[in-house]
Amino acid sequence: MPARFPRAKNKNRRRTLDRPERMLAMKPFQFDSRALAALGHDAVAFMLSWLGAFALLRGDAGSALNGGVGLALLVAVPLQGLVNYLFGVYQGIWRYTSLPDIQRIVFSVLAGTVAIALVLFGTGLGGVLGYREYVLYPLVLIALLAGSRMTLRSFREWSLYGRGGEQGTPVLVLGAGDAAVSLLKDLSRNSEWRVMGLFDDDAQKRGRLLQGVRVMGGLDEVPRIAARLKVRHAIIAMPSVPYRVRRRVLEVCNRAKMSVLTVPSLGTMAGGKLTAPKIRKVAVEDLMRRDPVTLDDAGLHDLLTGKVVLVTGAGGSIGSELCRQISQYQPSMLVLFEQSEYAMYKVDAELREHFPDMGVAGIVGDVKNARRMAQVMHQYSPSIVFHAAAYKHVPLMEELNAWEAVQNNVWGTYVVARAAIDYGVAKFVFVSTDKAVNPTNVMGATKRMAEMVCQALQGSSTTRFEMVRFGNVLGSAGSVIPKFQEQIDKGGPVTVTHPEMVRYFMSIPEAAQLVLQAGCMGLGGEIFVMDMGEPVRIVDLARDMIRLAEQSEEEVRIVYTGLRPGEKLFEELLADDEHTRPTPHPKLRVAKAREAVAAWLDELLPWLEQDRVVSDAEVRRDLKRWVPEFTSQVRPKLKAVPGTRAASGD
Repeated sequence: MPARFPRAKNKNRRRTLDRPERMLAMKPFQFDSRALAALGHDAVAFMLSWLGAFALLRGDAGSALNGGVGLALLVAVPLQGLVNYLFGVYQGIWRYTSLPDIQRIVFSVLAGTVAIALVLFGTGLGGVLGYREYVLYPLVLIALLAGSRMTLRSFREWSLYGRGGEQGTPVLVLGAGDAAVSLLKDLSRNSEWRVMGLFDDDAQKRGRLLQGVRVMGGLDEVPRIAARLKVRHAIIAMPSVPYRVRRRVLEVCNRAKMSVLTVPSLGTMAGGKLTAPKIRKVAVEDLMRRDPVTLDDAGLHDLLTGKVVLVTGAGGSIGSELCRQISQYQPSMLVLFEQSEYAMYKVDAELREHFPDMGVAGIVGDVKNARRMAQVMHQYSPSIVFHAAAYKHVPLMEELNAWEAVQNNVWGTYVVARAAIDYGVAKFVFVSTDKAVNPTNVMGATKRMAEMVCQALQGSSTTRFEMVRFGNVLGSAGSVIPKFQEQIDKGGPVTVTHPEMVRYFMSIPEAAQLVLQAGCMGLGGEIFVMDMGEPVRIVDLARDMIRLAEQSEEEVRIVYTGLRPGEKLFEELLADDEHTRPTPHPKLRVAKAREAVAAWLDELLPWLEQDRVVSDAEVRRDLKRWVPEFTSQVRPKLKAVPGTRAASGD
């Protein structure tokens, strides 16, 4: 599994290793041959600035070296050099001169001019110069110092990159903002690509130049100009536009028969860390990219750093990502609890490789096994538990496996929660689902029951229970995207259950981050719901993936198979102000859900503890007793396609 995070160190070791680095950072800068050459150049520039100021103001540069003026120059030149040294002007590398270097020069020259004036007036030499010289001198000096450095940088870049201007694969950049500017800077240093033009719907940018490249028109003009210039590639440089705009960009490029490219992280591109060789084809996750999650790092450090943390379902999509992100906060021990031996092996090996200084315990076990769970709680005494273990596939749990869904999702949650209370766990975070809202399937109803179990236990417990709901995550095990990709690779057809099927999507890292944030914020008993962004039609998602594969719907057909057992067309909009209240975090709200009490749990437990396999029909009948909002779903019928297996958002 590829590394997705930096290697972490424990707190004490980090302090030991950082001390020499801090001492090195405080070590005075030492001149080398290049710095001495820069100082010599600047000394000449100081004198030329004096001569230039006198020549412009008095018409006689020679008078600048006569009498007191010449003596003032002998004082000013070394003083200005000292100020430049103190401001760090000679620590820069000329060929990489940038805006911060120019700013440093400006501030040092202005400070030097003030220092020169104070010294000259203090020594009685200030009268030989007029105020006009004090104004003009710094302007001339800034122009000489900054201009020479920028000239050298331009020459070096031209000598390295400019001679192959007609080489490289032609490409168009879609977008003309900050991200496009950063991209153009990096592409100018690479001979693989040659940017032919920029495209942006902002009319005020039409015809303008960015990094020497012209904004040629709006996005709708891409097909026409691409055909005229014979360009077959486009790079998206619009990280902040919504999903609908990204889909439109994809449609435009599809009409132009162009391949659409992007970079691994549009966020790093805006930060200037992009390198052109990392450009790759757009994936469907790039089209749905959402604003980054802002976390309460201080609160999460208090919650996790130096603590023992237990994660159930640690080998699953959400559980493993929780483990990765928790590890970055340096817990003293991370206890992984997982039923699948292979999934445990993968996540355990990954964490040990990237966090060698963190304690990791890989526990294979079943959350329904009360003795095993009690043993683990007793042995490791976790401070916080993230309960992500669940059966979540809607159709599989609806028929033939309904009782297993009840046992794993409800009884398993009770077992883990009861053990957490018995062994003094401070906080218990339960990972739920948006399908628990007015559930129409067994999976959603069992997750709602598990929420109610936690609510009922909260009343008499010092353990704080928090529940977090979210929708579909991109790329998770059993999700729609891997299924669509498999079908496209085989040449189709791509099977969609219903043309009006709509789901909310978020990335696995974003979901895990918000689970952690909710765990940090909760006071006990809250059900947090996530801002899931814009809803996406599953058929549109299928079309996007077909286009990204550079194929058409004539080549890869889309067929509708009808809703599967337990599915519904629309999930509830969890961020509705009428059903939730806000929290300090903009992407988390608290649901106003019906709460369960201890008496409800006392009645439920005998049903859960039945020593028999309950039939699917009985499970669905009894679920209406325990979850009154559970209703059977009336499914619109579509003619199924023989020999196909449908994929939806579940």
